Amino acid sequence: MGWFTPRLMRLLSDELTAMPVRQIDALFDDRGIVLGPPQPRENDESVRRERMRRYLATLDLNGSADVQRLTTVFSDVLQKIFNDTGAGWGNDDGLRDKWCRILREDGFQVDEATGVVRLGRVGAQLTEHALNALPDPQSIHDHLRRLGDSVDTDPRLAVSTAKALIESTAKCVLTSRGRSYTRAAKVPALVTAAQESLGLAAKSVSDEDRALRQALQSLVTLTQSVTEVRNNVGIDHGAEEVPRWVRPRHARLVVGAAQVWCQFMLETLADPDAPWRRSASRSRRSNGTLI
Repeated sequence: MGWFTPRLMRLLSDELTAMPVRQIDALFDDRGIVLGPPQPRENDESVRRERMRRYLATLDLNGSADVQRLTTVFSDVLQKIFNDTGAGWGNDDGLRDKWCRILREDGFQVDEATGVVRLGRVGAQLTEHALNALPDPQSIHDHLRRLGDSVDTDPRLAVSTAKALIESTAKCVLTSRGRSYTRAAKVPALVTAAQESLGLAAKSVSDEDRALRQALQSLVTLTQSVTEVRNNVGIDHGAEEVPRWVRPRHARLVVGAAQVWCQFMLETLADPDAPWRRSASRSRRSNGTLI
């Protein structure tokens, strides 16, 4: 994940000193960050820097939700820098390049075309549309950040996290659909139940759509493969020998498989025209419930 290092916070602080206080308030307020108590600092009488410290004091940067909120603040500021430069209101390309460089060095992703800042090094990504299907995607964000950190540096950890990502996604889908599961439920059972809850079980597809049926069954196979690889090389089981053959390329293969399944599941959950919604509507009608 990205780390809010002192130099990164100085970067934000320096940029905010040029903003009116009302704009600083809007920058944080728009992202759901509340103003905290006064944060005076000896030898620093800057009203704007103290304003920033007051907002930062209310954040728990050990929690994924607040980490995401602060990341969007950096994203908003960098996009403003991009827009100002692109529109001819400024010509400080050096400032833009400095922001991009420091953000990347501290573990964030930066889209150089737009200035959008995202958490984590490239490991696994799910679209915002997919993540917005969940009222609280905190657990998914947490797994994605761990994957971004570990694919290249600790591939065995990445494999274990990929399996955990699938498990969390399945549980989130089931909860969103009002389906229960037991604490002892294994990943294959969770995957099957989650797909069935969204009308994505291969057996539910007609014979005419054989290719689609095969694709849906392949999704199940992908998750099974992730689980099996994790059982063989993951860090969750005590082993007599370390599987030294695991490389980042193997981790990327496993993470990619997990990403495909999770992305499709969450996009289906978010899709207002997905077949499962029509089935749910029919069920409600049959029970005399208005839509």
